Parts: sequence; structure tokens; C-alpha cells
Amino acid sequence: MLRVVSHPLGPLPAVAPRPAVWNRDLDAALVAVPGSDAAIERLHGPGALVVTTGQQPGLFTGPLYAVHKALSAAALARVLEQRWQRPVVPMFWVAGDDHDFTEASTATWADASGAVVDWSLPPRPLTAPQLPMSAERLPVDVLDGLQLLEQSLPAGQLRDDTLAWLRKHYVPGTTMHAAYAGAVAELVAPFGVVCFDPTRAAAKHAQVPLIRAALHRAMELDAALAALPDAGTGITAGEGATLVFLTTPAGRDRLVVDGERFRTRRSGEGFTRIQLDALLDHEPERFSANVLLRPVVESALLPTVAYVAGPGELRYLTGQSAALYPLLDVPRQTPVPRWSGTVIPRWAERLLSRLHLNADAVLEDDGTVARAVLERDFPGDARQAIDALRRQLGRSGGVLAAAGHRIDAVLDRAVKGRMLRLEQVTNDLEKLLLRHLRKRDDIAHAQFVRLARGLRPHGKPQERVFTAATFLGRYGDAWLNGVFESVAAWAEGVPRDTP
Repeated sequence: MLRVVSHPLGPLPAVAPRPAVWNRDLDAALVAVPGSDAAIERLHGPGALVVTTGQQPGLFTGPLYAVHKALSAAALARVLEQRWQRPVVPMFWVAGDDHDFTEASTATWADASGAVVDWSLPPRPLTAPQLPMSAERLPVDVLDGLQLLEQSLPAGQLRDDTLAWLRKHYVPGTTMHAAYAGAVAELVAPFGVVCFDPTRAAAKHAQVPLIRAALHRAMELDAALAALPDAGTGITAGEGATLVFLTTPAGRDRLVVDGERFRTRRSGEGFTRIQLDALLDHEPERFSANVLLRPVVESALLPTVAYVAGPGELRYLTGQSAALYPLLDVPRQTPVPRWSGTVIPRWAERLLSRLHLNADAVLEDDGTVARAVLERDFPGDARQAIDALRRQLGRSGGVLAAAGHRIDAVLDRAVKGRMLRLEQVTNDLEKLLLRHLRKRDDIAHAQFVRLARGLRPHGKPQERVFTAATFLGRYGDAWLNGVFESVAAWAEGVPRDTP
């Protein structure tokens, strides 16, 4: 039905266990869905550890790589549990404190014909509070997106089941965070993955000591980060910004050191350290860690041994964030590059066979393969005529240049310029024929375009564009199981470490 191609994102490191105990108070921060009870109970077992990953909330579960992260954590946890003979539970951290509405409000999928469909919620007004996704409620417009999805996906029971799952969670008035957390938790529960909600009271209270330390030692941490070489993350330091956000009437706002006080970067609201300490004690839900501090908070709260991360995360996890752990006296979990892959559906396999191509050629094409496929459809006599015209221009140009020079030496530039214009006319003629050839839908190039659109939508990796509905609505559990089979083989490559 479908094939999965794996793409290594980097060598897998060895992962070592750690002495840790699950804090049962954090049970209240777990997203309980049907099928999650057994995994939650395993957290209470002696010596239980976790493998974590996570993602900010997104519309209709966001891009596929979030699912790939969850399945990577599940496969890695299974391997480590077998090796260490102790419970290792995969856990997905739903980053509901994030406030990037633009990223969270767009969904993309493939319709029944393979065409790419993009849909977004109405943009958040520029003057609106920059609310975290845990406070951003879905407008009634979300029903339009679900209706378009229903019209786009292939008809059938799997489509209906997929829509019922999404309609259950993406309800107008529900927060983007709650919708995403419920949908993802239900999707990955069969693989033993538990979703962790850091916006719940139990998690907010548990992270108070680390948030307080990050504020009290803000300048020390900022200086340590500023002294590091550029990690290529785009996250700057050295200007007094803390690693902590505070939610105010203006939304989620970064706290910045301002002399002996603190202020919010966007709204300019001022606080003393005593005031922030009091807020932490009485309203901890208003505080959240930035992207560099968040994995440190995670390791402080959870008995995590590994953090399954994407390429961007790995850059700051192995660079900037790594400097924070010893300063805050928190054990560091091992960053592990997530599994990456592309689904090759049956229709794509047929086109690959018809075009005599392999999937890698399409996935790695820089335009060369596309041009070669287009050339297959270019009429042979037209190609011969164009090539002959170029050869004749080359020969005639030399003769005319020599003749012009004999007539008058000043003609060299004029003859050369006119010959160049003739070459340009020839090139334009070729481009005209190719441009109209591309418009035809009954040739090999059109088949290649459809193939490339399915494997690299918008010219990007499939997993960074399509939502889970693309494959769940067509293949159901066969898609998830097929991906997990490849992910499980990937996880076996983790080097052994002595318990």
C-alpha cells in the first residue's frame, strides 16, 4: 500500500540511564486519553525513566514531523527498556506556552488528486495580545477548514474516521493547545506515548524553583550564553534578556533585566525581584521558559534520559542550552536526532516505475531531473533543429566576424552584438516551446510534477508540510504502523551504554 523511505538526520548517540523517580504529583499534568492508562501506570514502576520529545500546538496536528518525533521517542524508549530491563516511557511535551500563532494556524494536506491544499485560520490582529496557545481559542472559522478537509480527502471510511477524530478535538471555543494535545495524545497512545501538558497547575508549580533561579541569576546566565560561539540558531544573548516569559494583558512577554528591576520587553511593564517572587508563589501559571531553558526545565521535572529533537532543536540543545544545565545544577538528558522519512504511496510507486526513476532522485532533485524528464517530451525534430541552428550560428558568426573586420576594424563589436542577439532569439524560441510543453498534462513531465508535489510539497520535505490527515485519511493505521516499522529499525542503531 505504501513504502517509507528513511532519511538519517545524524548519528545516534549512546544514551545512559540516570537515578531518578517519577514525581506522582505530575500525574495531573498528563493528558489522559483512551489507551494511555497502561503507559501512565508504568511511570509509577520502580526505576521508571522517560524519553521525551515535543512540539508546539498546531492546526489539525500540524506538520508530520511532530508525529515522527513521537514515534521516534516510542521506538527509542522500547529499545532502551529492553536493554536496561527497567520501564522507559516515551513522553510528548505539548508546548502550549508557545505564542507563535502564525505557525500554529496553518494546515496543509494533499487532496484526492494529490494536489496540495493550504488552509489557515484568520490572522491574529497586530494589536491583539500575543497569547500563548494555551489561551488562544479556536474561532468558528475552524469549521470551514474541517469542511474543506472533508471535501478534499478521498471518500471512504478512513476519511470519515479521520474527520471524526479531528472534529472531536478542534471545536470552536477550545484552545489551540487543548485541541492539539487531545488529538495528538489519542493518535500516539497506541504506541505507548504519553502526552505531558506543562501548562497545567501541577507542572507550573513544579517548575517554580527553576524559573526563580533563572530570574535571580539572569545576568550570569545571559553572560554565559553571550560568551558562546554563534550556534547558528538566531537566538541572541548579552543584552540582559532573561530566559523567562511572563503573561500580561499584552500576552506572553519576555522579561528583561532593567538595572535593579525587570521589565517586559514588549509592554514595558516594570517589576522588582520581590514582586516577581510573589507572583511566582501565587500565580506560577503566568510564567514560562523560553526555548533555551525549556529542555532544562523538562530535565528538572522529569526523569528523562534522552530528548528526541529536530535539526533546529539540536543546534541549541548541543550549543546554548547545554551551557545552562551545570549553572542551574540540572542533569542533562542526551539530545538524539529524530527519525526522518518520506511516505511513498502506491500511486507514487507507479509513477516512479513509469518514469524509470527512484524516490531519492525526486527527493534530492535540484531541477536537473525535472529538466531531463521534460526533455523526454521535447519533439526530436525540434531538438535537432534548435541544436542545428546553434551550430550554424557558431559557424556563421565566425565567418561574419572575420569578414566584418576585413571591411572595417570598428565592426567587431557590432557584429558580435548582433550574433549574441541571434543566440538569444534561439534561446527564447527553445524556452517558448518548453514553456508550452510544461502546460500539457498528458506527458512525462506532468507526471513528474505530480510526483514531486506529493513527495516534496512546496519544494520542502513532506514531513515539514503535510498534516497527519493526509495519510491517516487515506491509509489509516497502515500509515502509522508502516512509519513505526521504519522508526523501530532506526532506533536499533543507538549505541549501547552500560546501565
